[in-house]
Formats: sequence, structure tokens, C-alpha cells
Amino acid sequence: MSSKDKKIQRDGLTVQEYSFKHALPLDALIEKNTSSKKNKLSKIVSCKDPTLTQKIILKAYHDLRLINILDNTVRIREEVRKLDYLYWVNDQLKTLGFEFLEHSEYNEESHKIITDNFIFTDKKNINLLELQNYEIEDFSLYLSIVLMCKGYISKKYIYLKDIDNHLYEILKNNLKKENIDIVKLKLNKDFFILRIKSIKDCERIKKYLDLWLKRMPCLYEKFYHATPKAKITKKLVFDSAHFITDHEGKCKNLHGGRYDIEITIKDRVDPMTGFVTDYSLIKKITKSLIIDKFDHKTLNFTCPELSWRSSTEFLAILTWELLIEYMPNLKKIKIYETETSFCEYEGNSLDDYLVHGPSEILCYFKNLTRNNQRNENKVGN
Repeated sequence: MSSKDKKIQRDGLTVQEYSFKHALPLDALIEKNTSSKKNKLSKIVSCKDPTLTQKIILKAYHDLRLINILDNTVRIREEVRKLDYLYWVNDQLKTLGFEFLEHSEYNEESHKIITDNFIFTDKKNINLLELQNYEIEDFSLYLSIVLMCKGYISKKYIYLKDIDNHLYEILKNNLKKENIDIVKLKLNKDFFILRIKSIKDCERIKKYLDLWLKRMPCLYEKFYHATPKAKITKKLVFDSAHFITDHEGKCKNLHGGRYDIEITIKDRVDPMTGFVTDYSLIKKITKSLIIDKFDHKTLNFTCPELSWRSSTEFLAILTWELLIEYMPNLKKIKIYETETSFCEYEGNSLDDYLVHGPSEILCYFKNLTRNNQRNENKVGN
């Protein structure tokens, strides 16, 4: 480590934190051909059995699939913005030999120094085979870690992403004991997100986690700290054909075109990520629910809601209702049918949608029934 690195350490910050504080490139603080603290070795400790808190923390990271094994060490990494949280985790696990390491190394592909922040211990200090069998005796702590790692908030609704079915079952069963419901929102056969079902359930979560919201660094800040609100838009495109029934213009004929769709959301900026929502998540949700449903298809034959009137207006309303359960912070849907013709739509909130359901205007033919007598009269008998 260079003398410059030692000076930075006396500031009480990591090298990466120092670089952000002073808007300096890491290359100016670390030599290109060296890596910060690269040679720090793990220690084997003669420790007692893990404490209850340690078991729950390790169990949570195991179920999240966030425990990495590398060079005979067990590692748990975290983003630089959540270092206070990582330090807290390290403090809880230090009797198991865990230590913090900031590893910075030049990356040829990125053409810059990349920093990895993690805590680690020798794998001999932990019985990895027992992790999956640990009992969750304090689910509030377990849930706090899961939310800290994979949770986010959207218009006061709590969501989780990158969760597998095993962890989903653990969450569902344990939350049920607290009278809290969680729903699984499928996107495709390989991907889903979870939502704490209702605002009341989300309020119960906040009360249930009260102790850890006070004790665990970054948790309250991530979910409940007031931050500025911002509005962002993601644009996607798809190609579809359609026709308009009972229309006197040319649109009565089958014709195709390119639809530009703009998804606008508005919400608080997450202080841990710096995003309202990651654009990639908006794209993944919209692609799965909208683009894959309509792209290179005849809109009239994709669903009953568009079979009679596949207008841009109906398409915008349907798009809103397909997305709102996944993105309650939706602000506006804008769909261009041509460069000069477009529709803007702002629909009901998720709260209202859960109470009232889909718009009646879309469901006329979907819900249409006739009794036999009326049908006979219409035939002319």
C-alpha cells in the first residue's frame, strides 16, 4: 500500500469513499499495477458455536445466495453506499473471524480500477452444510436482512426482486404468522417479483421491524427516509398489426405499424441506489408484460380487451392495468401509433385498482352474456 493510501486511512474513510468525497479517480489514489489490501489473509479462529444472531444472519445470506466461496474464504459483499450496514454485519460476525476488506484492482475490460467491498473469514470457521438447517428463531432480523439486500419500495408498497422459490416459501409462511400477506407477481417462467400485498400489510411490516429499523444501519434510510421525488421515463417499441371494427376509415382494414411506448414513473429517489427505479427493471417488466404479449401479433387476437376496439386509447388503458401491480409508482403511459398520433393515459392508483379491478370499458365483450330468450328473439323466431 502506498503512503497516499495510509494517509487516506487516517481520515477514517476507505479509499473508495475518500475518492467520492473529493471527486477523485481511484487511479489517482492507487497504483495501476497494485491492489488495495490484496494480500490480507483470513484467520482460523477457535470460536464457540454461532450465536442466535449469527445463525440468523448467515441463514439469511445463505437463502439469498449471497455467500460466496473464494480462495478458501467465505465472503459477503456489499455496495459502497451501504458500508455502514456491512460494518454492522461484520461486528455481529467478528467472533467467527470475519474482517472487512476493500479490494481495488485495475480491470482491463473497464479500463479503470474496480473496487469490491466485502467481509470474509476462513471457510473452516463456518460449517457451511449446517447453514441451510438453521432455525429462523428471530424472523424480524431475517426479514430485515432480506429487505436490506433485495427489497425496494414503490409508492409505499414493499417489493422484493431476485428471490427464488425456496426463499419465497420461507417469507410467505413466516409472514403469514404475523398476519401479513405477500403476493408473487410472475413475469415469465424464470422471473418473478414479490409484493407485500396491501398498504395495511406494509404498515404491519414497518411496525414488526421497528427494532431493526432503529438498530440496523441504512434500513430505515432505504425504505422510509424522506428524499426528493423525481420523474423518469423509459421508452420501448414493438410492431403490431390491427384493425378497427365498425370504422368507416382505412383503419377498418388490417394494417401494421410500429408502436413507441413511454413508461413514466414518479417516486422518491432511493438513497441507497440513487435511482427512482432502475431502468433495467422497468424494461424487464414492460418487456415481459407488454412487448412480448403484443410484438409481431395482431392486437385484436391477443386478448378480449382489444378484440373489438384495438385503438391506442384502449391499448394505453390496458397497458396501465397490466403494469400497475408491478409498478404502483406509474405516472403516465404514452403510446405513439404514428409520429403525429399518440395517446397519453394516467390511470387509477394501485390502491383503487385492487378495490375496483379492471376498467369496465375494456371488459364489455369479455363479460358479455345473453340469455336464450333474447337470442331467439334476435334471430326472429
